[in-house]
Amino acid sequence: MRKIILIVLIIIILMVTLVHGEKTGVLSEILRPEGIEVSGERLYVVEGATFFVYNLKNLNLIKKFGKAGQGPGELSTALLTPNSLRILKDKIMAEGFNKIIFFSKDFKFLTEARKKKTLMYNVMPIGENFVALRMSGGNNKIIFTLLLMDPEMKVIKELYKQESFDRQKELILLRDTIHFDIYNDRIYVEESDKGFFIEVFDNSGNRLFEIKKNFAVPKVSESDKKAIFNNLKEDKLIGFVARSEGGWEKFKKAGTFTYPGTYPHIQDLIVTDDKIYVLTFERKDDKEKYIIMDLKGNIIRTLYMPITMKSSYTARTLGRVNRFYGITNNKFYYLKENEDEDVWELHVTEMK
Repeated sequence: MRKIILIVLIIIILMVTLVHGEKTGVLSEILRPEGIEVSGERLYVVEGATFFVYNLKNLNLIKKFGKAGQGPGELSTALLTPNSLRILKDKIMAEGFNKIIFFSKDFKFLTEARKKKTLMYNVMPIGENFVALRMSGGNNKIIFTLLLMDPEMKVIKELYKQESFDRQKELILLRDTIHFDIYNDRIYVEESDKGFFIEVFDNSGNRLFEIKKNFAVPKVSESDKKAIFNNLKEDKLIGFVARSEGGWEKFKKAGTFTYPGTYPHIQDLIVTDDKIYVLTFERKDDKEKYIIMDLKGNIIRTLYMPITMKSSYTARTLGRVNRFYGITNNKFYYLKENEDEDVWELHVTEMK
């Protein structure tokens, strides 16, 4: 009997760990996180123009670097979008609203470059060039264009373009934007306006192959709409506009809020450790479905992982990607707020 009870307890503990993830510790220095990155044995947390670096094993603070301002090595903080960090092989790249900055792996300022275009986000180096997402508009259209640019950030080639209509005084509450990643000098671009569709380009922007799957997508329910609208209310910019209109009730009456009938096929895309991790909008209980593929697009497995925090409505609408989760060495790390103790925790669970 004791053995049976012990086995049951072990199963329960394992189930809780798999569903909710194990807490690795508290990030006592963090007040208002705006995104995380994990790489090797390090955790990077973005907060304004400052970046915190932790040891993933024990969450000891290794370094705090970055400074707010307009000078060399400094980033401004914008209401529209958060700053972000990219961990490269031999250096670290920080991105702000109007420029990118390169730091060494020991956090010393190296160089910086101004962006040539406004509303250009998610800049990633590839060889001597860059890939970035540009947002533009006109004639009641919102246009997202993925660009390959030279070292001076002049456009070499357009890799992919996605358009949507945007009527006056209308807020589309679930806009499908472009997500991409770079791995081993290849560009992986999700084109979910076509379905579950990923194109792969070389570092010169030449198309290599495509990945296409037939998956059903979940419908947007009434409860989903409420959750999406609540996320909108947490947005700083939208909140400012609503207050200037006289409050949320007047703001709601002044415009049109549009929800799609179904979710897009792809919510996010990460390529790491020789695998493609695709986050979908499919949910089960308090988890989201990830499709894990090899670099050719063959499915290895599907997993349901804990639902993580999302970027603000404005950031997502502009195509800005700041994640509150990261994947490395088959482990899923994510940030979680402990509201009772008013602290931020890092949780981890195996992706097996």
